[in-house]
Amino acid sequence: MRTVAIILPFTLLLGCDGEVEHIHDRVACGASTGGSDDGSASEESSGGLASAGSASAGGGSTGGEESSGGESSTGESVDEDGIPNPTAPCPTITDGVVQFCPAGLDTCRNALVVNAAGADGNGFLSLHWHGTFETPDGVLAWDNAAQQIRDRVIAENGLMVLPYADPRAPARVNTPFPWWRVCGTSGTECQRMDDFIFADEIVACTVEQGLVDPNRLTTSGMSAGGTMTSHLVNYSTYLAGAVSWSGGVPSNWQPSMPNNDTAVMVVHGGATDAYCGPGALNNGGNNPSCYYFRSPSEIFGQNLVAAGNFAFMCDHQAGHSAAMGLQGAYFLAWSDRENGHVWEGYPFGTNGEAGTGSSWMLNHYCYDPGQPSPWDPHP
Repeated sequence: MRTVAIILPFTLLLGCDGEVEHIHDRVACGASTGGSDDGSASEESSGGLASAGSASAGGGSTGGEESSGGESSTGESVDEDGIPNPTAPCPTITDGVVQFCPAGLDTCRNALVVNAAGADGNGFLSLHWHGTFETPDGVLAWDNAAQQIRDRVIAENGLMVLPYADPRAPARVNTPFPWWRVCGTSGTECQRMDDFIFADEIVACTVEQGLVDPNRLTTSGMSAGGTMTSHLVNYSTYLAGAVSWSGGVPSNWQPSMPNNDTAVMVVHGGATDAYCGPGALNNGGNNPSCYYFRSPSEIFGQNLVAAGNFAFMCDHQAGHSAAMGLQGAYFLAWSDRENGHVWEGYPFGTNGEAGTGSSWMLNHYCYDPGQPSPWDPHP
């Protein structure tokens, strides 16, 4: 296994002491408790709702790909490592907007590609899903977590791919969320496999063209993008690592969790981490028009560990935001199916006690699934 020193900034996170104002997909915090870990401003994007309802748990949520070759749950062939093979001629992957036309979709789909010119086949793939009312271009322009991942990709000669949503998905009634599996109070077509098929084709083509290390395929996202990340972890077997910011999927919406050896960092923002907007499904929080992410994130983390995956939680206490972007970027970069993850075995949940790991951030904000948050203990 590779040995990597875990040295991260010893700085404080931005918090929300008072009211949290949700304006479309933006969140404005009250009085802050300190500076951000990564220099982000106090207003960050919210993304979308947590998940589709129970009806959407079928299809890809219970499937996954064969680990020793065969067919995926969407029908395409996979190699012996579970990595899908292209279902159509791959486009030449270059920097900028690239169009993929996989078999099984009734339309071609676009993705924004970053660092194709610098990818040497040894770096990691970052498949990053944007949130509600967002675009890949917009996320890269202002979202610090996405920017941190981009910078890590460039530093390691990897590749970042940000899918664009099918415009028909957010056009659904009372469901403005960009990915088909993320549904609102009256969402329709929540079981469509389109985004899984799209993800498989991106992975297949980037591997076929020798742009990334097949053992270092990762995914991430915030809110609706975090929920799509969680669904893809459940669906796939080719991922080495994933970071879900405010996107965990509860067990009743994701009934099975395959042992796919994916290392997962599950991040939420504490009691104020909520989406309040069109399509919000109340799940027991203080505001009946909001969806709260702490509980489903913690359930997701527990499900992962129960299935044998390496996973841990982080409660950054900054509400509905993609804080701890720097830590998330390093987590993805250090995920490796062949060599394991360098953070496996880290003493999470020790809240800065003497003799613990070397990262102040991980010591003070992260904890093992099933244990209380060091910042906001609750049953």
